[in-house]
This record gives sequence, structure tokens and C-alpha cells, in this order.
Amino acid sequence: MSDIVKEIIERAVKDEAFRKLLFSNPEEALKGYKLSAEDQALLSNLSEDNFDEFAGELDDRTTKGWLPGAG
Repeated sequence: MSDIVKEIIERAVKDEAFRKLLFSNPEEALKGYKLSAEDQALLSNLSEDNFDEFAGELDDRTTKGWLPGAG
């Protein structure tokens, strides 16, 4: 997963207005982000129903990389 997708997910977790826009009007929400076809496909498969689970899994993966001895 690209750093841009991580940035978008983190922003959606922290910014409720952006999160709502991401699901109601993704073209507008993602304007200005340079996304690959793979990134676009990943984001298009997200829904409000599975977003929290996905974001939680993303957080688990990113924080594990910062733990001493993780790898």
C-alpha cells in the first residue's frame, strides 16, 4: 500500500468531514492526490461499513513496524 493511501486513511480517521466526503464524493475528496490505479482500486473498495476495520488493520501494521524487535 502506498504512503498516499496511508495518508488518506489517516486523514479520514482524524477528520470526520473528510471521511464523509470520501464516501459521498470520492472524486472531490481525492482531488489533488496522485493515485496509482492500484491505489484507486483499493480506495474504491472501501465502504463506511468496512472502513473502521480496515483503518484498524492499517494502524496495527504501521505501529508494529515501530516496536523494538518487530520485523
